[in-house]
Amino acid sequence: MSDTPKMIMYTRPGCLFSAKLKAKLALARITYTSVDIWQDQEAAAIVRSVNDGNDLVPTIRVGDVFLSNPTLRQVKAALAGR
Repeated sequence: MSDTPKMIMYTRPGCLFSAKLKAKLALARITYTSVDIWQDQEAAAIVRSVNDGNDLVPTIRVGDVFLSNPTLRQVKAALAGR
């Protein structure tokens, strides 16, 4: 679906919060691109820039909207453009 916003999840290995959100997204059949901030320094810089200098994951990006450790409801709202 070309009108569906592309979603990126910034994460890192071993993050339980990320694992929990990934499971919820899978159940909701929401697709995304996962980016490991420990492997991608540019991604780590993006995460820090939107989280007061912290490597807070999961951080979700939908277009120009960033969500820090969001709920599934918040992710769905961002994808719906709300």
